[in-house]
Amino acid sequence: MKPKNIKRLQTRAHDLKVNVVDRHTVVVQSTTGSTANHAVTVYYDNDGCIHARCTCAWAINGGVACSHVIAALEKLAAKRGRALSFWLSEQEARRQKRRLFYLDSGRENNRVWITSRST
Repeated sequence: MKPKNIKRLQTRAHDLKVNVVDRHTVVVQSTTGSTANHAVTVYYDNDGCIHARCTCAWAINGGVACSHVIAALEKLAAKRGRALSFWLSEQEARRQKRRLFYLDSGRENNRVWITSRST
């Protein structure tokens, strides 16, 4: 499942506390419980595909690009001096004329596109 309002999720992700464990593992604060956290694992393919898994209910039930994944990717990008924007279609993302990636859930037509710019 793709989120319907990716920009609202991206805004929500900015408020989450994020702790980078290593380049593939990030722990992100849960919005539903003050003592709960979600583990996000991130892997990159050479073709611009990003595989990210989260332990939240949305992601476990087939959702792609939960706020935890967005927060994790933004934190990892910030460490490299980059800022990300998330898009629901490839056409929207390509209009930005920036470096392009996509989150893939493994299901057809279930990608979220990401553009990257330097900060």
